[in-house]
Amino acid sequence: MESPARIIFTVLYVITTIVSLFGNILLIYIVWKKPEAKSLTSFMFVNNAVADLLVTLVVIAYTVSDFYMVGVWPLTGIMGEITCKAVIYVAFFTITTSILCLTFMAVDRFYAVVYPFRRLLWFRKPKVLTPVVWLLSMAFMSIVPVFVVLQWYPKSSKYMCVTNFTILGDKSRAIRGVYIYFFVINYLLPVSVISVLYTITARKLWFHQAPGDGLIQNNQRRQQTKRRVVRMLIIVFTAFALCWLPGQVFQLYLAITEWSKDLPIVQTACNWFGHSNSAINPWLYIGLNSKINRQFVSMMSMKSKRYRPRDSKTDKKVIATKAMDETGL
Repeated sequence: MESPARIIFTVLYVITTIVSLFGNILLIYIVWKKPEAKSLTSFMFVNNAVADLLVTLVVIAYTVSDFYMVGVWPLTGIMGEITCKAVIYVAFFTITTSILCLTFMAVDRFYAVVYPFRRLLWFRKPKVLTPVVWLLSMAFMSIVPVFVVLQWYPKSSKYMCVTNFTILGDKSRAIRGVYIYFFVINYLLPVSVISVLYTITARKLWFHQAPGDGLIQNNQRRQQTKRRVVRMLIIVFTAFALCWLPGQVFQLYLAITEWSKDLPIVQTACNWFGHSNSAINPWLYIGLNSKINRQFVSMMSMKSKRYRPRDSKTDKKVIATKAMDETGL
């Protein structure tokens, strides 16, 4: 990649890193420290935030360093092999974690709206759902460490972290199969399922009115709350789908062409669009979720009051009032 493009992408990634770190850490803090903000949806946000932090601290850091190291791996031996496989593995399974969180949230909203009396109680327990999400993500992407290897190149006398698809058999068929599998698991299947679920849910909420519902104020209020939550989740899902669309299309290109030609700038641009979702997600949650937003505004207002300069006239009134209290006047 040429020097100007490298500088541009480095700046974009630095901005993305700062926004992502601040947003995701803030989101996790609000949900864990403020009981009012806790719910199944909020805990799914936290899982997503942890995945986004892994993307920021591991994947983005590796991507930027690779601009300048050009594939050369800094570690050798067992540690080099482990870190090489781990970084690429994290890059893939964090995408799976994000889309699984969105899928489970869509299923939860679907049952809450369409079948409110058939809700799965175990499904709504964060302590059960959280390990399920992470274990499934890791299992779905467990093929990645198999074909990612640390390889020695005698001509350049350097170790490089590369993909070796011949380990899986015929190289052409392996490349095609692996990238189609990634596209189906991380994008096509979950996006299709989520789209169908939200379509049915939205139709029920916006276009179906149960007899007498309009006359009961409590029902109307509940419907408005459900609509607000579903609208927020649809926006979050749409952001994910749009951010990762270029990267998924590029994976299909690799599958069709069997990686016959390198397009470093196109690949980097597609990766950045996907990674930028890690910076967008927390701010969408904070801005669109009423409970989290309320806690965020409260925190900001408390900080502004703490650092607001005190008025001397007000201080004099306070002192005078205290003096009168002490003298009994």
